[in-house]
Amino acid sequence: MKYRPEIDGLRTIAVLPVILFHAEIAPFHGGYVGVDVFFVISGYLITSLLLGDIAAGHFSIVNFYERRIRRILPALFTVMLATLPFAYIFLLPTEFEAYGKSLIAVPTFVSNVLFWSERGYFGAAADLKPLVHTWSLAVEEQFYIFFPPLLAFLAHRARWLKAGAFGGVFLLSLIASWYLTRLHFETGFYLPVSRIWELLTGAACAVWLRRHAPLPGIGGAALAALGLALILWSVFAFDSRTIFPGVMAAVPVAGTALVILAGLPGNPVAGVLASRPFVFIGLLSYSLYLWHQPIFAFLRHAGHGDEWALLASLPLVFLVSWLSYRFIETPVRRNRALTRRQIFGWALAGSLAFIAIGAAIVLSRGAINRYAPEDVALMEQFEQTPEYSELAFNAAQFRPFDTSNRRKIVVAGDSYGRDFFNILMEAGLDEEFQFSTKRINSECGNIFGQDDLSELISPLRQERCRVMMRLDHPDMQPLLEEADEIWLVSRWNTWVIDFLPETISNLETTYGAKVRVFGLKHFGLIDLPTALAIPIEARPEFRQAAADYIVNINAYMRNVVPSDKVTELLDPFCEGDHTSCRAFSDQGLILTVDGGHLTQEGARYLVPIVRSLIKDN
Repeated sequence: MKYRPEIDGLRTIAVLPVILFHAEIAPFHGGYVGVDVFFVISGYLITSLLLGDIAAGHFSIVNFYERRIRRILPALFTVMLATLPFAYIFLLPTEFEAYGKSLIAVPTFVSNVLFWSERGYFGAAADLKPLVHTWSLAVEEQFYIFFPPLLAFLAHRARWLKAGAFGGVFLLSLIASWYLTRLHFETGFYLPVSRIWELLTGAACAVWLRRHAPLPGIGGAALAALGLALILWSVFAFDSRTIFPGVMAAVPVAGTALVILAGLPGNPVAGVLASRPFVFIGLLSYSLYLWHQPIFAFLRHAGHGDEWALLASLPLVFLVSWLSYRFIETPVRRNRALTRRQIFGWALAGSLAFIAIGAAIVLSRGAINRYAPEDVALMEQFEQTPEYSELAFNAAQFRPFDTSNRRKIVVAGDSYGRDFFNILMEAGLDEEFQFSTKRINSECGNIFGQDDLSELISPLRQERCRVMMRLDHPDMQPLLEEADEIWLVSRWNTWVIDFLPETISNLETTYGAKVRVFGLKHFGLIDLPTALAIPIEARPEFRQAAADYIVNINAYMRNVVPSDKVTELLDPFCEGDHTSCRAFSDQGLILTVDGGHLTQEGARYLVPIVRSLIKDN
């Protein structure tokens, strides 16, 4: 395969936006599209090599995986090894345990599935995970499990069969990317089914260029310039609100394809990309991609996560990446003295070693015994809360009412609704009332009777809200018709509150049930590192103010919703003073994991207050 220096330059266009995006440099809020550029480049290069092998009659799947191991694993294993001591020093046990899981997932190339499974409001922020960026390597390797043998099988088949097979997979993947991203964008982002079409775009470029020369002349130069413009426009125009990958990923993908197809020498775009600075950074791109995220993550854990500190670390990122490329990545890839048997043997040994280390970290629960028993109890609360939070509420969703005389209550809400329901269960109120629940995410609006909300709901959530529905869900209708009361609990947004008077009227008119709205609760901003930093003996007396935005939302609700329909929780939960909320029980156990969501201890602590609030109304 003829070397094309402009492809290395294109790697520069891919990796720098990713790095600057992870450094949270504002103009690069769409820098995540660099990964999509990498996918197209990878599909192009790998397919070009495979087609060359097939045409020469010496295609070998073993040869292919040997090349992949030489290219991917040495630098990857070095980064994983280098992160170990820093992870032990900086990560809390729950974070260290999650890191241990990633040590197992990375060499088995399922880290995208792991990080997808760890999403959610209780999950650690992605930018704090040292190995989160390896999800893209997993997607590529999952693709390359089936693609080379399929390509070899179809190579000498009829053209219509090849076009039908790969065209069908491309189309199905593109449709899946569009739908999954709208339904649940994290699923569309992490899982390979939504990304296969991007790699196949690169493969299509390789097939085209085996039969045709790159697009020549002014037309080719114009298309290459258009391609580069599409990539750069994506970098600067996209942000966290963009429905991505989905159809929008076609912009950087098409741009990358145009640059590859029109990259003739002498072409101005190709000339820039083939220049020495672009090629140099492009050659380092894999190492840059591997090293920047762990360095950024540990800086954040050390309390130096602002954009200036991350920018100041870029010389270190480049230095470490150059050393990795020069002394690890390149020698292993080019050293033919290393036999295939040695390469596969070292790859297996390294993989097993990291899996064993990861398993040891997980089994030790993140080396939790490094901490005092009181701190261990605190961390166990954080560890157990996600499952506890959802269990009772989810089990009661669409639960039918029986024929007893107990009052029938529908509780509708989001994670705050699940919290409230846990208090009811801890209070034993299921012996006095019958409860049935309905999950309604806060961004969807815990409202009833309003039709078009598309201007108020993020485009990333509209399809998910449509599928989940609200109280208009068909399975809820018979329950609402039987209900004596409907309780609405949510992390209220102002636009939702604006609809509450109409919602209350619609529900009471339609179903004849009494509607009660429960306000927001909060115990002040807190998380596990903050909680652990408070001396053990000082925790029972620790007090802090509720977050201002919670206070303001509650005040707004008082002005909009009739007072006889609202049950306030903030002041009662903070013992009458939201400027002095307790975060710990008398035994030093924490009541909340983030200020808003409750531990089991928190739910139990609030039982007497909720009992009095329910009886008073």
